[in-house]
Amino acid sequence: MGTRRPLFSAAAVVHGLALGSVLLAGCDFLTQLQQQGSVSVPAEIKPLLPAVTYEDAVLVEAPSQRMMASWFCPVVVPDPLGIPGSARLACHQVFGPPPGIAQMRVSFDLRFRVKNPNRFPIPVAELLAAALVYPDKTQQSLGAACVVFCGANQPGCTGQPGPESCRQKTGDIKTLDDFQNAVGNFLIASGLILLAGGQPTFQLPEVVQDSELLITARFSFGPDALLGVLKQVAQQALEQLKAGKEIVFQIPYRLEGTVWLDVGSLGRVQVGFGPAAGLWVIPTDKIVPRG
Repeated sequence: MGTRRPLFSAAAVVHGLALGSVLLAGCDFLTQLQQQGSVSVPAEIKPLLPAVTYEDAVLVEAPSQRMMASWFCPVVVPDPLGIPGSARLACHQVFGPPPGIAQMRVSFDLRFRVKNPNRFPIPVAELLAAALVYPDKTQQSLGAACVVFCGANQPGCTGQPGPESCRQKTGDIKTLDDFQNAVGNFLIASGLILLAGGQPTFQLPEVVQDSELLITARFSFGPDALLGVLKQVAQQALEQLKAGKEIVFQIPYRLEGTVWLDVGSLGRVQVGFGPAAGLWVIPTDKIVPRG
């Protein structure tokens, strides 16, 4: 019988050990890359809840000083000698004809920040905002507006809410059902300001993956409902007007609401903001001019 050859030569053993070391090192390297997120590892992605932070509410549109003076004068100044219509005639001569109520529009931008902690974008689907004017007074004015944002596959979408919009049966977040006492057409949504200086739009915004987005939503007070609010301003300023002082019109408010987002397998998620209080200041000329 001839000499039996070994199954593995010494050189083969050395080569195998070297190859094994390389493979083990490669596995360690891949594991390290996996832990660092450089390699996509198949796994079920668990969506995380987004966060909504209220920033502020900025007054962006209000009547001019002359418009405020000509509108308020016949409202707060009594008729001289009790002659009906004499105050309106005198105000017309001093300030000119009063503007129409549609020109007395007051608008504000509601700004809040949406943070998306997920590795996929999430669209902002709906927005509910509620504004309470003169929250500390007995004559409060409450308005609520719901906005539905429009996707690319909704050519006829106008942003107007449907019967189920801004409503959710479960959860403690505010929905449209919580503001059933709101005055109709008191608060009107104009849309989102997506670019500085741009026009409001109802285009569906997206918060891209692992980032945050500052969203600016514009609202206006309906002219008919605002008339009552401005009368409250005039009544509060009456004593100052009688004293011939320059006045500053102030509208205290409280804002709150809810943002609905589509978050992957979590579905439609609602996140609330507010309540947040503030004061809008509208400076005016002195309604009773110097003699």
